[in-house]
Amino acid sequence: MENITITDYGNIEILEFNKMLEFKDKVRTVVSLKTYNNGFGRENNKYKNIANVLGTKEDEIVIAKQSHTSNIEIIKNNKDYSMQDIDGIITDIKRIPIAITFSDCIPLFFYDPINNVIANIHSGWKGTVQRIAESAVNKLIKNYKTNPKNLICAIGPCIRKDHFLVNDDVKEIFESKFYDYSKKYDIITKTDKCNEKGIQYEVDAVLVNKLMLIESGLLEKNIIDSQICTVCKKDQFHSRRVEGINYELNTGIMMLK
Repeated sequence: MENITITDYGNIEILEFNKMLEFKDKVRTVVSLKTYNNGFGRENNKYKNIANVLGTKEDEIVIAKQSHTSNIEIIKNNKDYSMQDIDGIITDIKRIPIAITFSDCIPLFFYDPINNVIANIHSGWKGTVQRIAESAVNKLIKNYKTNPKNLICAIGPCIRKDHFLVNDDVKEIFESKFYDYSKKYDIITKTDKCNEKGIQYEVDAVLVNKLMLIESGLLEKNIIDSQICTVCKKDQFHSRRVEGINYELNTGIMMLK
């Protein structure tokens, strides 16, 4: 795909965004693949291989302890921070790798090349309806004087509309929270599929996040979508919907050089 590059390091495969690689002397943004049995489950993190790719150490990686919130932590130094119940990390400090994990949820990687600041955001459907992407942009504006027109956001592999099937309860939340979007855009589609809860609907959470980012002032050309579905590419990326209760996680890490 034209937006990404995948590199095999012999013990881990890494996805990078071509747009971010334009700033490779200042920032690194990497996403793990599941090949070589790489997984980042909460009980068995394996960050050594990906740390080597970044030229850092495993114990230096700051990992968000996610709980599907809209909470975002700003890191000012390499000691004073708490990652509990955090689904996004922002920093302008060099050599601090900041990590999120995901399976089907949406990873959002922000870079402000003018102020040299990064934000690594985990946006599951609950984070999406809480507008965590918008919160990230607002924090960058408030704390770093970011101009949204200069901000780059890369969207990593995640579940896409064809596979994100929900019932009336979640469908109604999206309709309520994003009423204007649902009237103008095809973010929700009724299907002929059913489960034990009833009729299922397809929800385009990626499009919702894109619309939110544009509404927050980002230029459409600076929103870079990997266009990868974790369900369709289950041989390359972990997917909760595919793997079930014992699912593993992918990781996405950003680091300023």
